[in-house]
Amino acid sequence: MDMEEKVYEEGILKLKENIPQIIINLVVAGLIWLFGILVFIPIADMLGNPYLFGLSALKPIISAIIAIALIIVLLRVTKDFGELMDGVADIIAVKLAGKRVNEEKLKKYRRGLRGLAYLIVAIIAYLFFLPVISGITPVLAGIILIVLVLWAVTVLINIGHIFSEEIEEGIRIATEKLEKALEKSKKEKIQDSE
Repeated sequence: MDMEEKVYEEGILKLKENIPQIIINLVVAGLIWLFGILVFIPIADMLGNPYLFGLSALKPIISAIIAIALIIVLLRVTKDFGELMDGVADIIAVKLAGKRVNEEKLKKYRRGLRGLAYLIVAIIAYLFFLPVISGITPVLAGIILIVLVLWAVTVLINIGHIFSEEIEEGIRIATEKLEKALEKSKKEKIQDSE
């Protein structure tokens, strides 16, 4: 079995292993989020009314508990999602590079797609956590957004650098093929005119 087939099969295996775990963890996170946002935080908010029960610190405490539970579940998703992206990177590397696939290209593809995957997970997690974080303190939500934007810009610039060599190589190969096709058509025209 050559490297191309081996990498492709490993990529498919990573997809098969990680997709079910990601789905299960996302369902669990969704249930925690739904119960937290729709049941527990409103109850804590009601109990925190100083004129009824006077438990004023209850909403931030409940929000923090839900946030911690979501963080634990989403960290599992992030690990599985990273491995899933390695599988996707392996498949893409084989499809794009074909016989030219090697360990260096695989590492680049994996690093680039993992960075993109973690960025997507972070953005979704932020949107997921926003009501919970706002329940703790709205200032924290703004600070996290600023950090997320700075990190996103950095990751996207790095991904551009990672794939720039691949894009340049692809353009070079396409240009060589185009030049050969043009030379061939010129030769055919010359032969036809003689």
